[in-house]
Amino acid sequence: MRSFRDLRCSFFNKLFTFMSLLMFISCEEETLPEAVLSIQNVRVVNMDDFSVSEPSRVVVDGDSIILIVAADEELQYKVSKTWDANGGYLIPGLWDMHAHPDDPELWRLNPDRSSRDLLMPLFVLEGVTGIRDMGGSLEEVTHWRNSYKQDSLLCPKIVAAGPLLDGPDPMWDGSVGIKSADEVPKVVDSIMEAGADFLKVYSKLPADIFHALSQYARENDIPFVGHVPYEITPTEAALAGMKSQEYLLEILKQVTGPLPDSLKIEMEKITDPVSSWVMVNNYRLDHINTSLLDSVIGIFATEKIWHCPTLSMWYKNAWYEEELEKDKALIPELPMYLQRYWTPDENDHLKHRDREDFIEVKKELYEFYAFLVKRMKQSGVKLLAGTDTGANPLCFPGVGVHNELAALVKAGLTPGEALRTATLNPAIFLEIDDHYGRVSKGYKADLVILVNNPLEDILNTRKIQAVVRDGKLIGAGEIDKRKAEIFMKQGVN
Repeated sequence: MRSFRDLRCSFFNKLFTFMSLLMFISCEEETLPEAVLSIQNVRVVNMDDFSVSEPSRVVVDGDSIILIVAADEELQYKVSKTWDANGGYLIPGLWDMHAHPDDPELWRLNPDRSSRDLLMPLFVLEGVTGIRDMGGSLEEVTHWRNSYKQDSLLCPKIVAAGPLLDGPDPMWDGSVGIKSADEVPKVVDSIMEAGADFLKVYSKLPADIFHALSQYARENDIPFVGHVPYEITPTEAALAGMKSQEYLLEILKQVTGPLPDSLKIEMEKITDPVSSWVMVNNYRLDHINTSLLDSVIGIFATEKIWHCPTLSMWYKNAWYEEELEKDKALIPELPMYLQRYWTPDENDHLKHRDREDFIEVKKELYEFYAFLVKRMKQSGVKLLAGTDTGANPLCFPGVGVHNELAALVKAGLTPGEALRTATLNPAIFLEIDDHYGRVSKGYKADLVILVNNPLEDILNTRKIQAVVRDGKLIGAGEIDKRKAEIFMKQGVN
């Protein structure tokens, strides 16, 4: 029989071993690296090759992805929040590459700042974590960026043009009307010093001023984009270095050539500008030179010119009445000034809705633009998803990107190709694809978790489980709650 002393020693030895083990486990737990978010059981969509991973675990710390491992791999991180995606699909956050949250066309309505602020969360809550602001007040952009940093306003990442650069008689409020080529350096320098990320040229810019601006921008490594001016052909703009062209403007005019004298004589007899517009566009739609069109598209591809076609905007304008019926449930989410402007009585884009010939030409123009997009895609021209949200009716912030993706697929892109126009392509265009546009280790945690595979059906981008903005996850329930709060605020703004 063992002595009492032996039993006591055995007890204390076991107790010491047990306590040491507890301390080891406790220390091990304490030394585990921390992370703010783990997304479990999620399939990662690769925007380079359109492959889809097996169920994975994506770990986020701060505003970046720090780890992607198999779903069943033991996690060596202490996480603050875990989200089970239940086999859903993870894509990079979407971009709207043609947005006007502070559209100068709307300045005549004098919307207050709080009203415009209500637009910003609508982007993020629909999975749009980045926008290219294509013209507006840089002061507002600075306000939005600062409000986001202070955590007082949910905003997407913003890259901005500031004021539009137009001719001596500019089209919209807030534009800079450049009167001569000599003014270009001073104008450009002042805009860039005010905080613009790039320059946007507009339709009424004279040819000599355009070329002076393009030369100065190239010499100073300043990106410039925008409308192809009336006095310039799209290929001239491409050869001058315009990085992206918007709306597919002026292409139809270039590929049909000068109007014949006989048509000009007929037009002189017409005093109604709408009838004149109908006549000119009917002629052009009937006289497209397809070999010239292929040559023009070839120059875009060779010169690596990007196009932002905004197909959904053209469609909403042409089929406004039918689209309004489909979209009417979304209207109350908008600030009152925008609800007011999106009506035929107020909106510049909704004039002449009583003219069947006018509406018919708008529909035919849309078909031409869709045809153009397909030809561009086949020729390797890079495309960007943009909505023209702002003054244009039914071009909703956030939702508009999903409409644009659907329009691009209808025009001939695969779902993957369409999705790339709103994810990886914007990042490449903006030269930030080392941190944006992919779901990968080291990339920014601007993400969207979808219920179903968007590569199988582009409409699946609308079925959102959660959005991650700068590492902060907003689940579907919270998304609905925030939308309801915005809806309640609209009546007082």
